[in-house]
This record gives sequence, C-alpha cells and structure tokens, in this order.
Amino acid sequence: MKMISRAAATAVSSALIFGGAVIAASPASAVGSSACDYRPAYSPVTKATTTVNLRNGPSTSYYSKGLLTKRVRFDKLCSRNNHLWFYGKVLDGPNRGKWGWVNGHYLRER
Repeated sequence: MKMISRAAATAVSSALIFGGAVIAASPASAVGSSACDYRPAYSPVTKATTTVNLRNGPSTSYYSKGLLTKRVRFDKLCSRNNHLWFYGKVLDGPNRGKWGWVNGHYLRER
C-alpha cells in the first residue's frame, strides 16, 4: 500500500512540476513590442469597431488574451505587417491595462 501511495505522490508531483513548466513557458512565447516593424512618433488613441480579440502576437495563430468590445479604447504603440496588426494597451473595459495585439481592420480613430 505504501508503494502505491508513493507512486501516486510521485506521479502527482511530476504532473505539477510539468504543468508548472508549461505555464511558466507560456508567457515566454508572448510577442511584445519587439515584434513591431514601425513605431510612429505619434499615434492617436483608437476604438474597436466591433468585438475583437486582443492577441498575444501579431496574427490569428496567437492565442486571445481577451476581447475588446465595440467602442473600447486602445492606445497603439506600434505596428507590424504594414499596419495590419497594432500593439498597444487597452484603456477601457474588463481588459483595461492589458497589453496585446489587435488587427487594425477593427480599429478606428476616435
């Protein structure tokens, strides 16, 4: 019985360690402003034109960090792929304060 308990404890410990490694590795794959290929001297605050994903990187292959609903303000820092994707900070709503990438098709100047 003790052998089974030790084996179970070892398995659980290993799973927790492995799971922690996966969780710890996830933010390392985040793509921040270092992925930008254009940084304007000035960029006006924009608003989402519809509900849109705030992504971890500049394409739909990156995971969503949350949603920006219509009229949520987004402060653009820089862009990528000929202004198709913008990196910036969410200024309103439930994701206020988060940084991420938004597709420029869904952003308009105020």
